[in-house]
Amino acid sequence: MITTNHPLYEALKDIEEFKLKLAEYFKDKDVFPIRSRVELANVLPCGISLSCGEVEAGELVKLLRDEDFPIKDIEDLVIKLSSKCPIKRE
Repeated sequence: MITTNHPLYEALKDIEEFKLKLAEYFKDKDVFPIRSRVELANVLPCGISLSCGEVEAGELVKLLRDEDFPIKDIEDLVIKLSSKCPIKRE
């Protein structure tokens, strides 16, 4: 395990955890390709904590652009959604 006292360490760790949770949730789902924000919002889990730091996945969906669709597979989803995670400096 890598540890550091770099100011961005915790934020980056949160993003990596978010990516893993997202991949785990969608690994057995037959939902791809996802063609729009509405379609993505409809397949996100309700009642399951899926957030990047303090921002819920549903909020990140709003930050995606039309050009981000279609989302082809889990890897594409993880990359596109996690790229919208905010990074706060302490």
